[in-house]
Amino acid sequence: MIEFIDKTSEQSGTPINRGNLMAMQGFIANNTVFNADGSITETNGKGEVLTTVFNDDGSITETFVGGKTITKTIVFGGNTISEVISWV
Repeated sequence: MIEFIDKTSEQSGTPINRGNLMAMQGFIANNTVFNADGSITETNGKGEVLTTVFNDDGSITETFVGGKTITKTIVFGGNTISEVISWV
C-alpha cells in the first residue's frame, strides 16, 4: 500500500492473490545455478532472475530482474551491515 500525504495521487499496486503470497514465502518453482565465476543465478517459475555476486571488496550484490530491476548491495563493516536498495 502506498500512502500519499496530500491524498491526491494514485499508484497501482501488485495484485494480491494466493499464488503471489505463496511465492513471497518461497513456495514457487526455482532453479539455482552455481556459476564458474562464483556467482549464483536463481530463476523462479515466473522466469524472474536473481543473481548474487560476491564482490572482491567483500560486499555482496544481488540483482533481481522481474518487471523492474531491483539491486541490493550488502556491505559488511566492523559490527555493522549496510544494505542499499535501488530499482529502475
